[in-house]
Amino acid sequence: MQIFATFEYSPLLELAISELKARDVGEIYAVPLALRNEDPRILDTIHRSDGVSYIDKGFILAFLLATIGASKGFVWEWGPVIWGLIGAASGIVLGLAISWCQIAYKRRRTRLRIRKGTKGDVILIVTCDEGQVHVAKDILWDHQAIGLAVTE
Repeated sequence: MQIFATFEYSPLLELAISELKARDVGEIYAVPLALRNEDPRILDTIHRSDGVSYIDKGFILAFLLATIGASKGFVWEWGPVIWGLIGAASGIVLGLAISWCQIAYKRRRTRLRIRKGTKGDVILIVTCDEGQVHVAKDILWDHQAIGLAVTE
C-alpha cells in the first residue's frame, strides 16, 4: 500500500521521516514541489486564466471615471465626449499603476521569503505493508501533514 502525504518543508517533515525509518515502516520517497516563477499575463484568455491580470482594475476604473467624466462634461467646458474619453484614459492608467505596484510588492515579498529559506511543499510517498498503514498515518498526522491519502 502507498500513503501520499503533503507537508510544508519544515523540521517536522524531517522528524516524520526519521520516525518512519526508526519504526522500519517501508520505503520512503520525498518529492519537493517547485515554487511558481511565472509572471502573470497582461490579459486573461478564455482558454487560460490564472486569475491575475494587469488590466482588470484599469478597465473597471476606466468605466467608472468615463461615466463620471461624461456626466460632469455636460456642465464643464469641453463637453461630455471629451471628458468621458479623458476619464477612460485616466482610469486605465490609474488601474495599471495600481496593478503594477501590487505585483511589484508581491514580487519583493516573495523574493524576501525565498531569501529567508522558505521552500515549497513536499509530497511524501510511503510504501508499506497493510499492517503498518495505521502506524504510518498516525506518525504523519502527528507531524502536521497538510493532507493524506492511502492507495492500494
